[in-house]
Parts: sequence; structure tokens; C-alpha cells
Amino acid sequence: LGRGLFTPCPPPRVVCSSTCYRAETDTGREPWGLYRVHQFTKVEMFGVTAAESGTESEELLGQFLALQKELFSQLGLHYR
Repeated sequence: LGRGLFTPCPPPRVVCSSTCYRAETDTGREPWGLYRVHQFTKVEMFGVTAAESGTESEELLGQFLALQKELFSQLGLHYR
């Protein structure tokens, strides 16, 4: 920590997919001892930016948001 990382060119943006498990909320209808888990797949986008002007990370976030909006629109999915 506290050290800079020099790279001649920034690393590319990376996308990965993973299976996730999240405990479901208790509805009170299941018998005691039953543990329900919701399984879903998520896609995460990663990117590393330089700190030359101080706005690179905001620009990259804007690119990620634009890409997500385009994908959801093309798939006909609603998003917020």
C-alpha cells in the first residue's frame, strides 16, 4: 500500500462470470433447521485506471454503465 504501479499501457478491462449463493429471507413457514439458498449467476466487470488527471476512474465507470445499458436494451431487459 502507498506505492505506485507503473505500466507502459493500462491493463485491459476484464469481465468474469461466477455462480453465487445467497441465503433466502426467512418467511416463517419453513420448519426449523431448513436453510434455503438462492443460486444465481452474476457478471462482474473490472478495470484499472491511471491517476493522471483524476477523472479516469469516472470515465471508466461511465464506459461500463454505457455498455451495461446497451446490453440490457438489446436483450429487451428492464433496468434501473
